[in-house]
Amino acid sequence: MPIVEPAGSRVLVTGANGYIAYYIIRNLLEQGYSVRAAVRSLAKGQHLKEYYSSYGDKLELFAIEDITKVGAFDDAVKGVDAVIHTASAADFTMVDPEDYIKPAVEGSIGLLESAKKFGDKVKRIVITSTVTATGFNMAPPAVTFDETIWNDQAVELVNAEGKGASPLIKYTASKVLAERAAWDFYHKYKGVLQWELVTILPAHCLGPPLQVVKGPESLNISLWLFWDGIASKKSDEELKGPYNYIHVQDIALAHIAAIRKEKAGGERIIISAGASTWQHARNLVYSLKPELYSKGILPRGNPDLDSTPLFIYNGEKGKNILGLKYANEEKLIRDTLADFEARGYFAKPVNV
Repeated sequence: MPIVEPAGSRVLVTGANGYIAYYIIRNLLEQGYSVRAAVRSLAKGQHLKEYYSSYGDKLELFAIEDITKVGAFDDAVKGVDAVIHTASAADFTMVDPEDYIKPAVEGSIGLLESAKKFGDKVKRIVITSTVTATGFNMAPPAVTFDETIWNDQAVELVNAEGKGASPLIKYTASKVLAERAAWDFYHKYKGVLQWELVTILPAHCLGPPLQVVKGPESLNISLWLFWDGIASKKSDEELKGPYNYIHVQDIALAHIAAIRKEKAGGERIIISAGASTWQHARNLVYSLKPELYSKGILPRGNPDLDSTPLFIYNGEKGKNILGLKYANEEKLIRDTLADFEARGYFAKPVNV
């Protein structure tokens, strides 16, 4: 099916005031696309509009108050050439699993239903999932996950434990259920659809946020987890905990490549630059900013710990299909630290 090139094309981006979406919108505008940015209210999109004011009417705000409402996306998909759906619930303070699952599943299916009925121009739909939708492993031996694997265990745990399941498990289950539902819909109607589906599975995303962030407590979940990983006192077992990483700019470029690369159509794609541990991250922070430790700003942890990650997400398929080269862990951490420093997070010793 046709790809979506910038000239004369408009892209709908949902969850437009989110961490990743800000970068997606920036790169779309820079590449020459027009953008319809879907937010919960026009007021919530005001900073976004001001941030990209130099692009004028190339950026249009579009209010969708409730993405679970039937027909919520009917008008939003009209006249657009592609859709990038990043909207989902990622507030780890929520207790009820349905608060994660309902917006993820109903939002994704509602979007696809609207695109099927009213998206006459739509050629490609990209849905943001997560690498944890393939699985994760917290005990030896090390495991490698790829796009053929589904984390059905997370769904089973939520069904068994309900509100008692961890926030990560609830979030992961919501992503598994939403992504499976999207693929089921796509394959059911593939013969009559004029668009192709792509799902993007990002690893742990780092890099400077473009939204307004008042302090570490206001960071999005991926940045907050990094902050917690380097700033909190941790046991050796916690410091050996693995994370797989990707720069937020690379994730944005991957979403856009997914609408521009013909081979991406109909594919599930992991986006990950590599795997590490929290102690290894601390060791990199130390090499980049030793004064944060000599001044007692950050806890050092245990520099001699084994830094072999317990799980790895295989990102080779994404690299091959999308043709991108990703920033390494040092670049991610350097950029993130520079932003934290500019925001004054290291003005005094940290006690998270």
